Amino acid sequence: MRRSLWVAGAGLAVLVLAAFADMLQGSGGVAASQVLTGLFDPNGTVEDGVVQSVRAPRAAAGVVAGGSLAASAVLLQALTRNRLAEPGTLGLTAGGGLAIALWATVGSGGGGLSAVLVAGAGVAIGGFVVLALALAARAGPLRLVLAGMAVSLALAALTSAIQLLDETRTADLFFWGAGSLVQLGWDDVEAAAAVATVALGAALVLARPLDVAVLGAPAARALGQRTRAVTVAAAAAAVVLTAAAVGVSGPIAFVGLAAVAVARASGASSRWELLAVAVPWGGALVLLADVIGRLALGADAEMPVGVTCAILGAPVLILVARRLPADVAPVVTEGAGFSRRRGLALAVPALLTCSALAGLCLGELTVGPADLARAAAGAGSPLADLAIDLRAPRLGVAMLAGGCLAAAGTIFQGVVRNPLASPEVVGVTGGASVGALALLLLASSVPAWGLSVAAVAGGVAALAAVLALAGPRSASPVRLALMGLGVTALCSGLTAVLVFRADPAATTAVTFLAGSTYGVGWRELWLIAVPALLLLPLALLAGRALDVLGLGDETAAALGLPLGASRAALLLLGAALAGTAVAVAGATAFVGLVAPHAGRLLVGSRHLLLTPVAIGLGMSLLAAGDVIGRLAFAPTEIPSGIVVAVIGAPYFAWLLLRTRASAA
Repeated sequence: MRRSLWVAGAGLAVLVLAAFADMLQGSGGVAASQVLTGLFDPNGTVEDGVVQSVRAPRAAAGVVAGGSLAASAVLLQALTRNRLAEPGTLGLTAGGGLAIALWATVGSGGGGLSAVLVAGAGVAIGGFVVLALALAARAGPLRLVLAGMAVSLALAALTSAIQLLDETRTADLFFWGAGSLVQLGWDDVEAAAAVATVALGAALVLARPLDVAVLGAPAARALGQRTRAVTVAAAAAAVVLTAAAVGVSGPIAFVGLAAVAVARASGASSRWELLAVAVPWGGALVLLADVIGRLALGADAEMPVGVTCAILGAPVLILVARRLPADVAPVVTEGAGFSRRRGLALAVPALLTCSALAGLCLGELTVGPADLARAAAGAGSPLADLAIDLRAPRLGVAMLAGGCLAAAGTIFQGVVRNPLASPEVVGVTGGASVGALALLLLASSVPAWGLSVAAVAGGVAALAAVLALAGPRSASPVRLALMGLGVTALCSGLTAVLVFRADPAATTAVTFLAGSTYGVGWRELWLIAVPALLLLPLALLAGRALDVLGLGDETAAALGLPLGASRAALLLLGAALAGTAVAVAGATAFVGLVAPHAGRLLVGSRHLLLTPVAIGLGMSLLAAGDVIGRLAFAPTEIPSGIVVAVIGAPYFAWLLLRTRASAA
């Protein structure tokens, strides 16, 4: 108790110092003495006005957001008995972000109390979806967080789509959507602070009942506690606290997790102690992240605080997750086997053909298949020739990228015998994005093959980190997936830093990160076609080795397979396939997860059949996503990566239900 109070006092001291340091930063060169004058003895100078209307509200927003997220995390961890629970990992902040984006598009927009109320509705919906998934899966700690992150990805994809549909109304949400403390006065801060204060008071009142509730429902009822009332009240307080944070600063992840980790490290055990330590440290961490972010880009630059928090908080997520007991999930199973579903695999070529025809025929101007056939024979109309010139390379890139991602996912799932492994889940897509984007934005002249090399190198590095963090042979599928998502969050933060450091190329970078085939031509098609046509046959030939690995290490070794060399070669092949796709088509997620599983449902787990079927499904999925993105809201175009994420994230959540651990 005594130690935790000392740590709480240290948090308050750091909070005050960080707030003062935050107010010292910014354009205009306001000195420390002028900051103090503007706060305590204003005399009407320009500097005083800057401090009072811009810098002080910004620092106060950091205090409100960080403290609210920390208090919400304390409540959520008590309710779920899960040390990984916090608003960012359970999809609450993403739900609030989506609600604000919708409000800005279809409503009047605005700030103050109305923004907090709108964010609260979104936070509640996001939390309800995650809770429903968790109850359906009887989720353990790691699986609950994976469900929350899947929901977050889907909600974030929808938010991006809304922003692209109405860029005029949502232009101001770009920085806010990454988590920003920029304020233009006190209105938003005062409204959020008032709401957060009431909710924090409720959390303090609920602290003792929650200490009883964590003992379990039977014990709590035996002690005379109304467990349902306490649960509902605590959940409502967590929603309100998160809404206050989102309303004033946008969605920020991992702050609550880090603040509660500090509190637990101090020896705090009761909810009251956890709140006393975590709340000031939450505010301090947000302000320190804001200071660090602006120091990294220069005093006059602006990097959303949410980006810095993601970079600093993702390692905390990984460290906390490594200390938790692993959820045990079944390894990749036979799936359809020799059932009658196998006949459905014959539909894959037809699906591929339909996707290809749709990609070539459909658009702002429709071209019939007959016209395309005549154009291919050199006797088509000018319109058909133009369609082939513009749409054929785009279709080719989408299909080859989808095939490469599907093959990579099949390899990863087979090597680690993990049904949740895929390029984006094990961090390869994130690492490849960092490598390719760093070269794209920072190098003055990039050769055509350079992006592919950089993407493969980044993917391999990220995969190595994930496998090392997950433990020996990645025995726990859920742990491996969580380590991968932690590394992916870190990579996402690094890519955001690259984007904000390279303003002139920011539009290209944002499109790249969304996963898009917009604007690709014959040059990009050749760039992906050459490595894909070399690597995809290797993926097909790797089927026998994957089947042998699936029998277990002892059997595989007895059959003469060199385990270490085979695993290394296959993982390198998977990383090369994913890197090839990312280098040209951007950071497209979930193709490598959905396609292998859909293929396994059709033909089982024998890779002689599974790999080509998965490749065909991956090609069809990304080609269809590209067509939907072009046509759904024409003339505005939605990147195919967003379309696929909206489809793939719910599938990922369903997969968690389907492969739930019997002990969870």
